[in-house]
Amino acid sequence: MLSLALALILISIYNYKQQKLFERVLNYKEIKHYVIGYGYLLYLLIMLKEVIGFPRITYWIRALNVQGDIFDPNISLVPFGNGVLYSDYLNIIMFIPLGIILPLMWKKFHHFKYTVKYAFFLSLFIEVSQLFTRFRATDVNDLIMNTLGAIIGWLIYFIFSRLLLKFIQPIPLFTSSRFLSQEPKIYVLIAAVCTFLS
Repeated sequence: MLSLALALILISIYNYKQQKLFERVLNYKEIKHYVIGYGYLLYLLIMLKEVIGFPRITYWIRALNVQGDIFDPNISLVPFGNGVLYSDYLNIIMFIPLGIILPLMWKKFHHFKYTVKYAFFLSLFIEVSQLFTRFRATDVNDLIMNTLGAIIGWLIYFIFSRLLLKFIQPIPLFTSSRFLSQEPKIYVLIAAVCTFLS
């Protein structure tokens, strides 16, 4: 609950600053983007905290007191050495919303390659973080299946994009503004920091 409250406060401050910029530069008000953004942040928090088992400072303190270290590598680099497991399908399902949300929020992700790249690096970030979480494995299968899930999500978005774009206009990420161009990463950063501190 603390992580959710902190994340909502941080993203609200960010959205307020962003809206002021939009109004000053473009005389433009954006609401749907923020509503989807709150949903995206909630999705990231649930994924990191409840599903993935992202490292938390409380677990690190406990591990340091009991075992003396937090680094617990359990790495699997052989793709599908045990075949395709039930958990692999769950990884696909878990990342499908990502492939839908990204192009809904930001125009840049209408391009397939940017969605795949973002999903791959988000998944890589998650897998590397699991090196510092006890009883979790860093698995190449997860990396593959998470990325595949985002691809499926992007295809679902692409199929229904004409209908969706009647109601929602994604914002362009202005290349001239570092502040706006980093927004997709800012959401992940806020979710990760708030999960870690919870």
